[in-house]
Amino acid sequence: MHLKEISKETHYLGSEAHSRVRDYILKELKNLGLETQTQEGYAIDENGEFSKPINILGRLKGSENGKTLLLLTHYDSEPHSSFGASDAGSGVVTILEGLRAFLNANKTPKNDIVVLITDAEELGLHGADIFVNKHPWAKNVGLVLNFEARGSGGPSIMLVETNKGNANLIKGFTEANPDYPLGNSLFYSIYKMLPNDTDLTRFREDANIDGFNFAFVDDHFDYHTALDTYSRLDRNTLEHQGSYLMALLNYFSEANLSALKSIDDLVYFNVPLFKMITYPFSWILPLFILAVLVYVLLVAYGFKKRRIELKPVLRGFAAFFSAFIVSVLIGLFGWKLLLALYPQYGEILHGFTYNGHTYIAAFVCVAVAICCLVYNKVYKPKMGQV
Repeated sequence: MHLKEISKETHYLGSEAHSRVRDYILKELKNLGLETQTQEGYAIDENGEFSKPINILGRLKGSENGKTLLLLTHYDSEPHSSFGASDAGSGVVTILEGLRAFLNANKTPKNDIVVLITDAEELGLHGADIFVNKHPWAKNVGLVLNFEARGSGGPSIMLVETNKGNANLIKGFTEANPDYPLGNSLFYSIYKMLPNDTDLTRFREDANIDGFNFAFVDDHFDYHTALDTYSRLDRNTLEHQGSYLMALLNYFSEANLSALKSIDDLVYFNVPLFKMITYPFSWILPLFILAVLVYVLLVAYGFKKRRIELKPVLRGFAAFFSAFIVSVLIGLFGWKLLLALYPQYGEILHGFTYNGHTYIAAFVCVAVAICCLVYNKVYKPKMGQV
């Protein structure tokens, strides 16, 4: 299995295992029938990190001369101790197996498909830097599909990266119709506030090339540690990554990638059964005004019909805020107490204990108990009321 072979040893830039992993990936791309090459060059980032990455490239020629669809991930592991199974061996095997399944249909795509498996991503996106700024293939890239990880399990989240509007990208994503989409507009707004970057950042910032990020974040205590191993990577997560690739590879290999730029934005979010729901940003204010108007009318109707009374409503708000404040205080000071009882938790660099989900469940149960207690004191049903 590809992943087992790739993550057999730590394979950071400069290690012997790093060269072995590169040779293995090149061999597998050649076995798929792709035109392969490597790109080597010097790179330095804004933090002064300097390296000489060796990128792995493969190309499948399309039947037409449109823009290129690029499949992106990286093959170097985090330098200190990680075996790189999730970050980003998962991306490598997703692309290898996705291409194998795609090519099995014996169909020539309209667009060229380029595989870029970068080097020195962990040092500062160095491989992506030399490709975007120095490789001739970069000039024709129309869309990037990037596969990453910040943990070893959980569902893969879709993020759109673009300098302008996302409307055509989201329309294309929904038409591609992946089986289990997970993503919403809020995720990218949060992502932009975080200090993290991926190789896709270089495409967006240096060349104004749009793309999709697909990454999973559960069990993030494995991220960049010796726990990022073949055995700990969730197989359902790997299948979820593959489900994205197959749907989007089939769609965007035939799409007009020159028509993806837009100045318009769509709000988007996934819901069960309906998959992705979208609507224009311009609808936000009218929908907000409509929601406020409906709320006011319902409240007015409730008071008129005496279904709503002011005193019980105020008691309900008081109960809610009391329960909320008490729960927050218990959460804050309860966690400080646990850190005092277990000072070794302070040595966990990523800040999340390995039994962290148990603690979360415990605090949620305490919050629910507080709500029940407070509302029990406040809620006094009238005689005979059900």
